[in-house]
Amino acid sequence: MSTISEEECSHLVTELLEKYKDAYTDVERAYIQRSIFLALGSKNGFNIGNELRQILAELNLLEDNKNIYQGFADIVTEKFDINRNIVEIAGGIIPTFAKIIALKQKQGTITVYDPRVIKTETCPDNLIIKRQSFTTKTPLPGAQMLIGFMPCDATMDIINAACERNIDFIIGLCEGGTRKGYGYLEYDDEWIGMAKYVAERGMEGTDLGSLGEASLEKYGSPYPVIYNKRKKS
Repeated sequence: MSTISEEECSHLVTELLEKYKDAYTDVERAYIQRSIFLALGSKNGFNIGNELRQILAELNLLEDNKNIYQGFADIVTEKFDINRNIVEIAGGIIPTFAKIIALKQKQGTITVYDPRVIKTETCPDNLIIKRQSFTTKTPLPGAQMLIGFMPCDATMDIINAACERNIDFIIGLCEGGTRKGYGYLEYDDEWIGMAKYVAERGMEGTDLGSLGEASLEKYGSPYPVIYNKRKKS
């Protein structure tokens, strides 16, 4: 990240919002422009709103210790071979995480599903955009791995789709008290426990192995990363 003035930073964000103005609502644009300097001054990358965090990462204005996308990518590349066909679900408006993985891939593709996702000028050719919602019935020909970074309502769909198709998965969880169909889970611990339970039950009878867990705590996230650990042959 280069050191620039607040005025330059604000100008760059405004330019990006203008370039992709159809991607954001008026409310989102107002929030983003109002929150730029608060975000830059925050202690970690978790408490920045997702839309703004993606914009700052796209403009290379997110400090390394706040770049939670890079932190999640580091976990993914440590746990799995990324040189294959990957699907990211609920990637957000700017496919920030997918771009990091795409640039690291020596072969394979990463396909992003999100009804609002856009392809920015910096997206490489092996990053494929699917501007649609994902369900467990979505066809995934050739997919070898499913990924979700704070995928909210899509969390259980990712787990169920991966287990039904016997393909690897990794999910950076987020808060769950408001998740559709799970509003009865009053506390985050209950949501996390439910996600782990569904994953462990779904993995039974497959060769996905056991459930692993990692942390993004240094980026301020109190929610774990869960993934499947296949047995080594």
